[in-house]
Amino acid sequence: MLFGEYIRSKGFTAKRLAEEAGISVRTVEAYANNRRPVKKCSADLFLTIAKILDVDPYKLIEILD
Repeated sequence: MLFGEYIRSKGFTAKRLAEEAGISVRTVEAYANNRRPVKKCSADLFLTIAKILDVDPYKLIEILD
């Protein structure tokens, strides 16, 4: 599953996730469109995104594979 599909399935937009994670919308869009792999972001950011999306980080890795 693409990250963009997953965030939309959780009821988030790129803008909302960016605001809550403290990153730019452009960065979230790069992750959402698979131009930048979200699994390769910093550990802190990955954990923050997982927390915002209310998903276990290990489960998020599985979803994105």
